[in-house]
Amino acid sequence: MRPTAAEAERDLVLVGGGHTHALLIRRLGMRPVPGVRVTLVSESAMTPYSGMLPGLVAGHYHFNETHIDLNRLCQRCGVRFVEGRLTGFDPQAHRLQIQGRPDLRYDLVSFDTGSTPNLDLPGAREHAVGVKPVSHFHDEWTRLLNQLEQSSSRPMHWGVVGAGAGGVELVLAMAHRLRDQSGLRVHLIFSSEQVLPGYPKGVVKAAERALKAAGITLHARARVAAVTADGVTLEAGQAIALDRTVLCTPASAPDWPDKAGLDTANGGFIAVNQYLQSTSHPTVFAAGDVAEMVEDPRPKAGVYAVRQAPTLHHNIERWFRQQPLEPLRLQRHFLSLLSLGDQQATGSRNGLACTGRWVWRWKDRIDRRFMDALNEFNPGMAQTDESPAPMHCAGCGSKLGPDLLQDTLADLPQVQKESVLPALGKAEDASLWTPTPGRQIVQSVDGFRAFSDDLYRVGQVSVHHALSDLYAMNATPVSAQVWINLAFGHARLQAGDFRQVMSGVAEALVANDCVLAGGHSTEGLETHLSVTANGEVAANEIWRKTGARPGDWLVLSKPLGTGVILAADMTGDAPAGSMAAAWDSMLRSNREAWQALKQQQPNAVTDVTGFGLLGHLLEMLQDSQLRAELQADALPVLPGALDLLSVGRQSSLVPHLLPYLNHCQIDAGIDPALSHLLLDPQTSGGLLAAVSDIATLPDTFTVIGRLAERSGLPAVRVIRATEP
Repeated sequence: MRPTAAEAERDLVLVGGGHTHALLIRRLGMRPVPGVRVTLVSESAMTPYSGMLPGLVAGHYHFNETHIDLNRLCQRCGVRFVEGRLTGFDPQAHRLQIQGRPDLRYDLVSFDTGSTPNLDLPGAREHAVGVKPVSHFHDEWTRLLNQLEQSSSRPMHWGVVGAGAGGVELVLAMAHRLRDQSGLRVHLIFSSEQVLPGYPKGVVKAAERALKAAGITLHARARVAAVTADGVTLEAGQAIALDRTVLCTPASAPDWPDKAGLDTANGGFIAVNQYLQSTSHPTVFAAGDVAEMVEDPRPKAGVYAVRQAPTLHHNIERWFRQQPLEPLRLQRHFLSLLSLGDQQATGSRNGLACTGRWVWRWKDRIDRRFMDALNEFNPGMAQTDESPAPMHCAGCGSKLGPDLLQDTLADLPQVQKESVLPALGKAEDASLWTPTPGRQIVQSVDGFRAFSDDLYRVGQVSVHHALSDLYAMNATPVSAQVWINLAFGHARLQAGDFRQVMSGVAEALVANDCVLAGGHSTEGLETHLSVTANGEVAANEIWRKTGARPGDWLVLSKPLGTGVILAADMTGDAPAGSMAAAWDSMLRSNREAWQALKQQQPNAVTDVTGFGLLGHLLEMLQDSQLRAELQADALPVLPGALDLLSVGRQSSLVPHLLPYLNHCQIDAGIDPALSHLLLDPQTSGGLLAAVSDIATLPDTFTVIGRLAERSGLPAVRVIRATEP
């Protein structure tokens, strides 16, 4: 169970979602470290399981079957998840640089970021595809398949360079997937005498039989000197003509460990001792491919990464408790299973080998069990013995400390306007604002409890959410004030959280040309954020919710579904793709939609937020004789939202919105989940507008329906899509 904010005093940050860290998070879900808050930073919410990559390439598995959903795993295990790319770190200052974000501070950090593709061969960066990192290869493979479909029927040659276990599995998987492509030849190019050097004879023979049966052309003793647009050139001078070249050679180390001053080994990998601890920096641990165990070197193999997780967990616990660390002990011999393309596999241990379809089924069961242990894991609500949290005073205004405020606010990006004298600049009790003559003041306040531990993004979303009210009235944002209630916590942790959320707020305000003019900060049981947005609009240019006319088109600037996706995320049940799409939508300002609408001269505008599309549409129709005809198939929906609604997932506000359905008729044959989608409360939702002309409507908007005279019918009717 995650430590409460008041209990947590120190930060453990895990960088990278490799196998070791995924298993570590699972263990932390069952046995958290007292007083320690855990954060995972990963470039992607979906991380591949390398053992199933050949099966994915061959077409035996789907994407979701072979990828670990890190966001869901973190949610279920009480670990904070931040999606971002590490660009560097400062081990002296205990700070991590994350692209496009404020730095993250840590007390202890562990790296499991994998390796990088070795593209040192001349021409490799321009003309080859690297298998490492595995997380990127699926996208490249999909691109190659799309290119193949679009190519002419001329004969083509694809080649894989490297005949280790990864290269053999990959080329056999490719050959199986492409077996029906007439005129396509697959090549395996390697510098050794035979494939799989170092493997038992039985395994080598099985692989050679599979390669021959698949019709793969072998090029032994062929050391590649360069990659060209037309293939590869060998050191001996010969050339092998290829249309596509895939490198499955040993990967290389990233450059940031050396730049940060860490001890490195074997070409730049993080040097770690027998405890998986950096040999130069005791507050740094590393595992998986990015680490090099200098006292007991091992190949970069997933089997070792998996077995490092228990030791990493124990030593993290011991480090925080200031106890002696325990050494990692890895066995010399282990079961090795290699896929052979057509749902066959070969396996070996202690020199004994076996091959057949039954071996593939054995491997498949092991792989699926591993994935289920992570993707289906739910530790439940385990009870812990908790000592009473210290009492926090509320009579003092619950304020955060002045040094924390001043140090953070001084570093934030800001918009400056002559008409606004922000409280950030001078120690006044309130901000001063001189309105533009002839324009009316527009003010709105919006806020919510933090729905994610990614407070930087929550800060951005809160601004976009609040400013939508201004844009819906055609008001130009001028300034904003912010109230933040931070969850109780240790002062150092609160300082980091405050910087994250305020950085998100400030950057979103800058993007909307809006001044941060002041605010208030408090602390409490949970983190809350509220933004008061101020703007201006000419009296004769105000947009209102009402005023739509018969024949108007209804247009919407953002897809629906954030409510149900966020509700599922809180229980760790939101698919990674759905969460990524929800974030993309919530982090998109309605400023572009507002500017586009200014060219359309809309008759009515509102924003879709807490009352869902149906509730806000009914507000638009209030006191009118209009009815709205929505096209069911035209409604933009975030991926996975309807699936979640169809199994009963919904926001806790939906039951209070059910009376809206009394004013809505949904035609037969339409997905029943659509009725709940209409009620789904939106965070940072889109602008809903009634416009008379859609001929010049930009892609910012989707046409979802049309208005007509009511004639005694329900105010809203949902029909199957019709052509405009």
